[in-house]
Amino acid sequence: MIRDACPAYIAWEQYQSNRRRIAENQVRGLAAAAIGPVREGPALLGGLLRCGKCGRRMTVRYDDQRRPRYTCTRGTWDYGQPSCQSLAGRPLEALVRQQMLTVLSPATLELSLQAAQDIQQERATLDRHWRLRLERAGYDADHAARQYHAVDPENRLVARELESQWEQKLVARRTLEEEYDRFSRQRPPQLSAVEQDQVRVLTRDIPTLWDSPHTTAADRQTIIRHLVEQITVHAPADSDHADLTIRWAGGFVSQHRLRRPVARYQQLDDFDQLLARLLELRDQKHTSRQIAHQLNREGFHPPKRRATFNAQVVRALISRHRPSTHRPRAMTTDSLREHEWWFADLARHLQLPQPTLYSWLRRGWVRGRQLPIAGGRWVLWADHDELDRLRRLHRCPKTWHNQPQAADLTRPKDPGSI
Repeated sequence: MIRDACPAYIAWEQYQSNRRRIAENQVRGLAAAAIGPVREGPALLGGLLRCGKCGRRMTVRYDDQRRPRYTCTRGTWDYGQPSCQSLAGRPLEALVRQQMLTVLSPATLELSLQAAQDIQQERATLDRHWRLRLERAGYDADHAARQYHAVDPENRLVARELESQWEQKLVARRTLEEEYDRFSRQRPPQLSAVEQDQVRVLTRDIPTLWDSPHTTAADRQTIIRHLVEQITVHAPADSDHADLTIRWAGGFVSQHRLRRPVARYQQLDDFDQLLARLLELRDQKHTSRQIAHQLNREGFHPPKRRATFNAQVVRALISRHRPSTHRPRAMTTDSLREHEWWFADLARHLQLPQPTLYSWLRRGWVRGRQLPIAGGRWVLWADHDELDRLRRLHRCPKTWHNQPQAADLTRPKDPGSI
């Protein structure tokens, strides 16, 4: 390609800018640095969020209530790899919103305006240097022109040399003028005093404008993209914390730590302390309501769906993690045979809800007998192999019934006559 050989329809810089905008607005086959266009969904960080493990762009998923969730599944789609990480979107977006409003606070904006004024002063100094260089180049070109016009036409060798020098000075002046034009276009526009006052007044209303129902999700995404270039998140699966790195427009990088909702108690960083404190309060004969109130006061929290403990959550947690050294229930009219369990004891041993175990018993997925008395209790049979089968059955995903191993998981072992 030979640049500037023919008259251009648009400038080369405009062409490159258009190419960059087209690449950034691609939805499929995105480049490593592309963020994609603003989408219609309510997710705030679509296109900006990067996986801290593999570096790929994280995608957005919505549940039935249109709540966003950010997942890294590009490796799964392209190469069949396990998913890197996934985390709920609302706590993440709340943290980014808080940091954005901090950046746009009046105090921070005043510092930014002062820094912009300092930059303008530096730009003015550079502009004077450029003008001096242009003035010098113009003087050199005029001097070469006067020398050429003053030479005797009969002296052709001298005239040809002076003409060559004149052309070189003209080319140098033209090149310097083009460089000065590019420098002028790249300078940020200087705000007047009235415009600066308008910006200061607007910053006081930014939280109200951001939360206004008239502000669309596309408007919020556009604002974020003007302030943030990229967000990298690392959310370990065995922790309820995520590390966040925000790269702001202009090159500044900030580090943050986010507490996120998780699916299981075992993912809580303070689960061991929570369980120990829970059992300690239970041994002190506190009620479930009192235990919940004390745990909330000490800063503990459930993994998801609720921000605080209540009596029902405390009772379920105690039942699920009751120590194995508890006193066994008293026998009624019969004794347990080998590999037999009381119904509640087996559910507690498997950490299984009793309604689920009763459903398995009713469907014939576990064997048992009922004591021949009024309101007789159920006695279930499960040896080591049966316990392993029931655990695997409990760990199956929701679509387990479509899998080929479904028949093996639901067929109980025949213990003979029980």
